[in-house]
Amino acid sequence: MTNEEINIEIAEHCGWKNIREQDYQPFGTDPYIDGPSQVWVGIHPESDSNSDEYEAIPDYRNDLNAMAEAKSLLTGDKRSEFIEYLYEIVYEIVKQDKNLNTGPYSVMTEAFYATAKQQAIALVKTIGKWKD
Repeated sequence: MTNEEINIEIAEHCGWKNIREQDYQPFGTDPYIDGPSQVWVGIHPESDSNSDEYEAIPDYRNDLNAMAEAKSLLTGDKRSEFIEYLYEIVYEIVKQDKNLNTGPYSVMTEAFYATAKQQAIALVKTIGKWKD
């Protein structure tokens, strides 16, 4: 899955609505020289149901704080499932690093320090939206 697809799936899981791509011109840039940037926007989950105010969705793949919020929505068996997926992702990395022990303690230590990207992939798999 692309980075954008991962972010969109997690944003929808978190309650964002009407997610779409939109042109965005960062302050201090010249649209004739730099061209517009693209940003993914949606209606925030806490907005009124009739709201038409769009804002940028979080960059879950690169933001551990955004991932903490997204993971907080997991309950019961889904939390356990998330941990299992994260373990699998991190285990593959640990297996490739000859300097790391592949025992459960080492893998869980690495999982504790998992990147936002690794957590995002595990979350998308947990909610059943992962596409190969």
